[in-house]
Amino acid sequence: MLRVLATLVVLCLLAVVGVRALGLERGSALAMLVGALPLTLLPAYAVLALAATLRRRLLAAGAAVLVLAHLLVFAPALGADALPPGAEQAPRLRVVTANLYVLNPDPAAAARALRALRPDVLVVPELSAAGLAGLRESGLLDDLPFAVTLLLDTRQETVGLLSRLPLLDVTTRESAGRELPRATVRVGGTDVRLLTAHPYPPLSVFADLWRASLEDLRAEVEDVDGPLVVAGDLNADRDHALFRDLLDTGLRDAHDARGRGLARTWPASAPFLHLDHVLVRGPVVLDVREARIPGSDHLAVVADLALP
Repeated sequence: MLRVLATLVVLCLLAVVGVRALGLERGSALAMLVGALPLTLLPAYAVLALAATLRRRLLAAGAAVLVLAHLLVFAPALGADALPPGAEQAPRLRVVTANLYVLNPDPAAAARALRALRPDVLVVPELSAAGLAGLRESGLLDDLPFAVTLLLDTRQETVGLLSRLPLLDVTTRESAGRELPRATVRVGGTDVRLLTAHPYPPLSVFADLWRASLEDLRAEVEDVDGPLVVAGDLNADRDHALFRDLLDTGLRDAHDARGRGLARTWPASAPFLHLDHVLVRGPVVLDVREARIPGSDHLAVVADLALP
């Protein structure tokens, strides 16, 4: 029975690896398994040890393929980029993305935690009217007086964009049914374009909207010249094909840039998916970390950028 169980594990994991390689993640279960691939493939090591002990060559070969796939998946995420000369003395921009959670029981406490992070630019997916009131009550809006919130009624959630620096060239973009703010900030004489993002999750009922959102974001990124930051809850990570397509435009994930590509941000209580991202093209990533926000089911991402 142990051999049969191990064989089934190998066959299932090989199928997941095939889905990842071919970009065929469809439906909630496959999207979850592929998104959590660094964790999904961990049983392969136990199976390899068991197969070696039992001297089952075919089982060992299948497990060895899975171990190799696991190494290929996470190894590229561990190497930090070298900082260019002068980067640490260059003008800086702290970008924070924090999914506030539309049902957050204490938005004011969440806002106080966000204020303590001292962001220059803050992207807030799942911002509701109650959440906006909490931001105002905490004094965060005094620190970040330039804001685009797009709340049309008290029942709606939106993606908020708040900034300490003046927001220039403010626009919105409709993407798969959501209105998303875009703006430019000037950092040390350099204009940086900001794109907020919050695709629908890749649940079966939203699968088409999820794909359309990420494809639309890629097309928009390709049309932007100059320094660029994309931030938000992308409901995708580096093992989803659509996210890899997004990185193919020249964007760099802040976590990958600092050798922290295995970081996870959801759910906050026991993260196993990396859904929240700061992606850059042009700015140098000096540091990136996660932060807990009271009442949110996501960890926030705090990225310190430099504009050499």
